[in-house]
Amino acid sequence: MLDEAVARYADMLDQFGEDMAYTVTVPDSGVLTIDDAVRRMGYTATDLQDPDDLPHPGDSISLHQVGAGIVTLDWVFPVPERRQMTDRLGGEGFRHWYVAFDINGYTSMHVRYGQAEGDLEGPEPASGPFTPWTELLGPLSAYVGLFNRCYDSEEADASVDIVAACLAVVEAESGVRLDWSGLFIISPSLVI
Repeated sequence: MLDEAVARYADMLDQFGEDMAYTVTVPDSGVLTIDDAVRRMGYTATDLQDPDDLPHPGDSISLHQVGAGIVTLDWVFPVPERRQMTDRLGGEGFRHWYVAFDINGYTSMHVRYGQAEGDLEGPEPASGPFTPWTELLGPLSAYVGLFNRCYDSEEADASVDIVAACLAVVEAESGVRLDWSGLFIISPSLVI
């Protein structure tokens, strides 16, 4: 089933554009509403723009209510300041996934399940001098086999696109499928 999700996302990659940051945040209990998410990100209701009111600023982040959680989409080059904003959605009582990639092929994934965190980077795995990349996965450790297939080795080229793998893992863990045909018609969607 995970391989099917990876294949679906690999087929969708040309729809994503050059740069994107995608987050999914799901509370352990209750519902995280758009209004709650806006407050957690440090904004107020007056900062929101209805998605039907065009034009949207090029640096806007869209928020989408998906079940009990929130999906954000950010269409600018992934920079730390933008990630810090959406990272405020995570924390104790929440599971939070962040996937970003840019035109140069750099991909990063960060997860936070309460206080437990994990990271993945591509095209090369991040690691320290005494810390193999697999130890940085944290809650993502169950997917080490999939992520191994995302990296070139001396014997073979990568057999799985890292962006597709990251999105498939987010779907498997959160239950939220990134689907252009449905994501943008979820109501209410707001832009900050």
